Amino acid sequence: MTTPPNPSPTPLTPTPSQSSPTPVEPSPPVSTKLGTFTQKLVMNVLEVVDQVLYGLMGQLGRTVFGSIQDAIAIGILLKLPGLIGEKIIGKDFSSWDICLKENFLGSSFYACFIIVTSDFMLWIVLGGRIIGRFRADLKDLKNNP
Repeated sequence: MTTPPNPSPTPLTPTPSQSSPTPVEPSPPVSTKLGTFTQKLVMNVLEVVDQVLYGLMGQLGRTVFGSIQDAIAIGILLKLPGLIGEKIIGKDFSSWDICLKENFLGSSFYACFIIVTSDFMLWIVLGGRIIGRFRADLKDLKNNP
C-alpha cells in the first residue's frame, strides 16, 4: 500500500528572522600551536565585542563593529607605505612639512609626497566608508522601525 503524496509540502529549511544575529564566517584552518591559540583568543574577543554591540544597538552595532574592523585594516594600510619608505629610503615621511625639507631634485622628495598623499587618500576612503555605512543603516532603520 502506498501513501498519497502530501498536497502542500512544508519547506525543511527554516527562514532566518530579522532579529537573529548573522553568523560569523569561520576563519581558515590553522596548523600550528601558536596559530590555534591566536585564533581562539581573537575569536573569543571578537565574539564578546560582537554580542555586546549587537545587544546594545542591534544591527547598527554590527555596522559599528564592521566600521571598527575597516578602521583597523585601513590603519594597517596607512602604516605600510611609511614603513616601506622608512626601510628602503631610511627616512620617516609622516607629513608634508618633512617633504618640503627634502631636496627638490631627489627621489626621496617625490617618494615623500607619494607616501603622505596616499595616507591622506586612505583617510578620505575610511571616512567615506564610515559615513556611507551609517547613512545606509539610518535609512534602513527609518524604513524598517
